[in-house]
Parts: sequence; structure tokens; C-alpha cells
Amino acid sequence: MVENIKSSGPIDPNDSLPPPLVSLCMPVFNGENFIEEALDSIGQQDFNDFELIVTDNASTDATEEIVRRYAASDKRIRYVRNETNIGAAENYNLGFNLACGRYIKWMAHDDTLSPDFLSKTVALLDEDPTVSVAFGRTQCIDENSNFIEMQGFAMRENLSDNPADRFYRAMRGWGSCFPIFGLYRADQLARSSLHRSHYYGSDNALIAEMMIFGKLRIDEAATFYNRFHAAQSCAAEGRAERTFWQGNNSSRFSSLERINLLIHLVEIAGRHPDLAPRSKLYFAVAKYALRPVEVGRYLIEIVQFISPSLGGHIRSIAKRLRGRFSKIKRARDIASPDET
Repeated sequence: MVENIKSSGPIDPNDSLPPPLVSLCMPVFNGENFIEEALDSIGQQDFNDFELIVTDNASTDATEEIVRRYAASDKRIRYVRNETNIGAAENYNLGFNLACGRYIKWMAHDDTLSPDFLSKTVALLDEDPTVSVAFGRTQCIDENSNFIEMQGFAMRENLSDNPADRFYRAMRGWGSCFPIFGLYRADQLARSSLHRSHYYGSDNALIAEMMIFGKLRIDEAATFYNRFHAAQSCAAEGRAERTFWQGNNSSRFSSLERINLLIHLVEIAGRHPDLAPRSKLYFAVAKYALRPVEVGRYLIEIVQFISPSLGGHIRSIAKRLRGRFSKIKRARDIASPDET
């Protein structure tokens, strides 16, 4: 059950004022550590036609007090508190379901934005109806907001005119999936499968699904500051911990992250026959899933499911190899221009 607390001046459907162009949705749980910096960066945007919906997953720290203080002085902010923790995925989806803007952006409580991020990404969607996700460049920061090197690797623009090709490119180039915090068209998100609560990593599938609708454009002049710190979900070593964060469950089957992702992708491939032939989208999934590196991941998951100790040992070796690959990949990205 959700308690919708209207702190100050949220959009009322009976109000004569038009809805905002952009809805920012900030899911949070115990975010007192960084949420003020995130709220300040939103308040400093040079684009003002937005609402901010903060969906608090029953925080036990000072999150509520902080957000209410900001909402008291800014009527664009809505504070919504869940009576119980419903998991990250459902909390992300809740923000979308409460939003009324034409464009939607999720905003993590620990990230910040350059002052022109919204104006730049709104312009990309306004100017080109073939763009489904607008984003900026990514700069990684630490817990003290110091610049650090790229963690993983960033997705490139995805500008193919072929939906099946964009779908495949998204699967091949997820990287650290930073564009999940890009700007979306609300009507397209409404047709998507949104975030899934039963496995960690469903944001990858959502990005791929959005590429069936349209292109990913990046404005390098706008900056997304992605914070890396010890308390974030991607820093969790154990799959059980990530699964619990995602959906408040600890099912062993949910720990099969790559296999659950594959199942989700197959489902997505059959969801939009009006946009692309199912056969081409299924082929894209098969082409992606049958790559040796991906088959290896599935096999490791199955081994770990049967024998956690043996699987953990194999996974640690694979993680070291993946780290070396990521360094090579980053070096290659710096040396070569983006693909389109």
C-alpha cells in the first residue's frame, strides 16, 4: 500500500494549469547520504518545466525530513512515502505510474546532473521524433564528488534506422547501462515491460526494448555524474543481496540473472510486432545469446545454481578476466570514434 503525501503543490488533475513537460522520478531508500546534492543539481537546471516525484521506500534515516524541507520551498516537488519497502524495481515503476509529464527521467538519489542536462535532452526529443532515449556524456564520481575514471564502459549512440539492428546493438553494448537515467517518451515507456522485480539487471532489458521504439541520442555537452560508492547496489558482491534490493525477495531462481535477462529479452522480442517483425527480433536475441562469452555466462550460472562453491570459484576467475577486458574496451573506445 502506498501513502501519497502531497508535500507542496503537486499537479492536481482538476487544476487548470497544464502538466509539466518533464517528470523526474527519484526512487530512494535511506538516501540521506547524497540526496541533498541530487536535489540541488535538479534545482539548478536551466530548464524549469518539470515535476519531481520522490518515491521513498520506507526509509528509516533522515530522507523524509530532507525531501520535505526541499518540497516546502519548491512546489514542483512531490514526496510519496511507501508504508513498506516494495523493492527497487516496483519503486522505480511507481514513480513512472505517478508521473504526468510527456517526457520521463529516472533520477538516482546519489547522482547529479550538469545544469543544462534537461534542456539539452529535451531538445533532442523535441527535434527528432525518431529518438526514444536522450542522454548526455557520463562522468563517474566518488563519494566526495571527485572525478574518477569510467567504471565499466558507456553505451554509444544507437542511430540505426532498423529496429532489430538497434535492439541487437543495445544488447551488445549495454556496458554500465548509464542511459537508464536518460530522458524517455512517456507513451513509449507505457508500452514497455518497465523494470522487473524478480531479477537484478532488468534495466538492461528495458534499454534494449526502448531501442525497438527508436534511437538513443547523446549530447556530449550535457553531463550525467554517476556516483560510485560502497553502499550502492552494483557494489554488492552477493547475488542474493542484489536480488533482495531489486524486489525484496531472495529466490534462488532470481539469482540466475543472465538467464532471467535472456527470458525477458525473448518476451520483449514478441511484444511489438507493429514495430518490427518478431522473427527479426528473435533472431537478434539468438545472435546475442549464442555468442561464446554469453553462453559461458549461462553455464557459470547453472553450475553456481547447482554447486555454489564451485560456481563461485569459476565466477571469480571470470570476473578477473572481465576486468582486464573492460580496460581494453575503455582504451579502444577512447581511441576510436563512436559507432552510429
